[in-house]
Amino acid sequence: MTDLGRYLVTRGDIARLTGVQRPAVTNWERRHHDFPEPTQSSDRPGIDVFRADRIAAWLDRRRIPANGRRDGEPSGATFGDRFRRGLGDDRFNAPEFVGRLLDRQDRFRGELVSDEYLKLLLALVYTRGTAPDAREPEAYRKALTLFDFAPRIAGHRETPALADFVSQWIPARREECAAVFDLLVDHYRSTQGRRDGGEFFTPRSVAQTMARLLAATGPPPKQVHDPFCRAGEVLTALLAALPARGAPLVTGSTPSGDALTLAGMNLTLHGARQTVLRHGMEIEDPHAGPGDPQGVDWVATNPPFGFKLSDAAREARGRRPWPYGPPGSRGDLAWLQHVVELLAPGGRAAVVMPNGAGSAGGRAQEIRARMIRDGVVECVIELPSHLFTDTAIPVSIWMLSRPLPSVQGRDVLFIDGSALGGMTGPTSREFTDADIAALVATYTAWRSGGSGDAAAINAPPVPSRALGLDEIGEWEYRLTPHALVGPDTPFVDPGSTERNLALRLERLAEAEEQLWELSTDAASLCKVEPWTAVPIADRGPSDSTPLEWREVPLGELAEITTGPGGKWREAAGEPSAGIPVVRARNVSGHRILHEGTGTISLEEARAYARYRLRAGDLVMTRSGTVGRCALITAAEDGWLFGTHLVRIRPHHPEWSDYLLGFLTRSGTQNWIDRRALGTAVRHVSARDLARLPVLIPPDAERERIGRLLHQLDERRRIHASVITTLDGYRAELADLLMSGDVRADGKD
Repeated sequence: MTDLGRYLVTRGDIARLTGVQRPAVTNWERRHHDFPEPTQSSDRPGIDVFRADRIAAWLDRRRIPANGRRDGEPSGATFGDRFRRGLGDDRFNAPEFVGRLLDRQDRFRGELVSDEYLKLLLALVYTRGTAPDAREPEAYRKALTLFDFAPRIAGHRETPALADFVSQWIPARREECAAVFDLLVDHYRSTQGRRDGGEFFTPRSVAQTMARLLAATGPPPKQVHDPFCRAGEVLTALLAALPARGAPLVTGSTPSGDALTLAGMNLTLHGARQTVLRHGMEIEDPHAGPGDPQGVDWVATNPPFGFKLSDAAREARGRRPWPYGPPGSRGDLAWLQHVVELLAPGGRAAVVMPNGAGSAGGRAQEIRARMIRDGVVECVIELPSHLFTDTAIPVSIWMLSRPLPSVQGRDVLFIDGSALGGMTGPTSREFTDADIAALVATYTAWRSGGSGDAAAINAPPVPSRALGLDEIGEWEYRLTPHALVGPDTPFVDPGSTERNLALRLERLAEAEEQLWELSTDAASLCKVEPWTAVPIADRGPSDSTPLEWREVPLGELAEITTGPGGKWREAAGEPSAGIPVVRARNVSGHRILHEGTGTISLEEARAYARYRLRAGDLVMTRSGTVGRCALITAAEDGWLFGTHLVRIRPHHPEWSDYLLGFLTRSGTQNWIDRRALGTAVRHVSARDLARLPVLIPPDAERERIGRLLHQLDERRRIHASVITTLDGYRAELADLLMSGDVRADGKD
């Protein structure tokens, strides 16, 4: 392993090794107070240099955005990973190793779907971490017993080679295997979305926030519990937040067999000593609970969004009254009451809730009013959108406690963290350690008797406000921090302080820094593959076809399937766990927009299995504005496509980029438009599309055309991100300049 401590690097070295422009390093240093301090070297008099190990540690906290990753860099890779590789650091790199594992999926193409392959990887990594001394055949057999693997997986010719690769390259240490396991779980969540992973997994930064909020106050717990433990990511975060000497009993429940297996593996790899996990939907099955009549010290959970209690469950629960009122079919208010009942005297809970749980009227409002009067609700923390894969739904963390007479009618703290976090992709956001520290500091300062101001703990300020029972009643018992913490006028903020101003300036600087980084990405994409326009004088027998080119109907190159007829029973309001559905409105800029994507239930989706999408497919609008096309990427693998679309699945996946280019050219669009029928709503048939003549060049030329057009599409996506960021930058700047707190310096 390379000793980075003996290397000294300049700002220019840092820029070169991380692949950013030189001004970006200066921006990092100027805008982040924790950036390592420079020093002087006798070898370079008068030049600032930095210790490479300190720079690498700082860069480890900065993820490379999805649009800035290089070929071979996996999701989750940091600038620290890139910096170390540039210096020749040969220590084990978990993100890089995960990237190599994912690359090997091509060897199973057409025989294993992505979720099967990821489960196989998880099983092999777990076995390596828990049985490091086992001989390879024994470890291999043990891994194949962890999930209900199909015989075609166990007997596949590449499976033993994959097991050997894991055994050969990953260190036989539990900590290293746990790091790889975590990254694979993150990848499962991000790629499978609501197809499976969205129901199983909680974003790591959200789980860490919940754990640190609970760990920040009070003694260590004797027992921790998650009544909907998914893959155990919240429970492992709780263990990580506790002192090393603490070994609480860890309990949990989940209705999914695969999730139960993953949770057990996850907890074992992360050092849990006492674990009891049960199979079942705990809120509907009283026998699936933690099994302790005295209650639990800590409960932390992320219940399923949009969950609705069944009629049978409501009838069974009716024999034991709800403490704050029957929730009807609303699962969110049912989960909150269930969590309160699980707590021991003095016990506390952190629960992820959709914001609708804090604003719905009627029965939900009455239940919230009773909980607040009883002193159950201690704090509500609003989180930003896009923390969860494939949905922009904003959520909050509710901090609850066991009701006691001494806390009835107490104030409730509201923390507005909706502006925190940074985008790690077009539709994904993540908290940094500083964001989590700011939320925890604000919460603990208020609990210790302060106002909720984090300044005393040297953390960035987060807008917060404590309201009494009467004030909350005036707001009709709404528990929505963004509404309750904000000012009452559009131009005067009575709570404005120098620290709040500093936070806004910091956000403005971060937007400017993001613009620098996007500009760097755009500049790199400007260097598209070189080409020269050379007219071809010698054409074929017709005037339209060059020699060696051929015309082939689209129907011979691809399978063409129209979307299902009838009306989808799409989930309304808050999204529920299920399969995302691509609609015509999601087709834009040759890609799929994730915002506004609806879902259908997993059960209903089984009837539409033939309408699943996979990476490399093309979708086209076939009614209304006909002809708009988009490429399906790995992010949409496994989704469904809706009624007004047609799926074009090339027989050879490597043809996708070329066919997308051909379908979107003006001549092809005119051909499609002329064959569209209808007056009020025009549509084109799959039969007509199958007859579309496609001009095919020799393979080398086709591949080159496809690459060039793909590069330009990526460039377009980057520039769209620049426009979005500029809009946010302008809005923040205009608000600051017109607030009277900031003055333009008059420099040109």
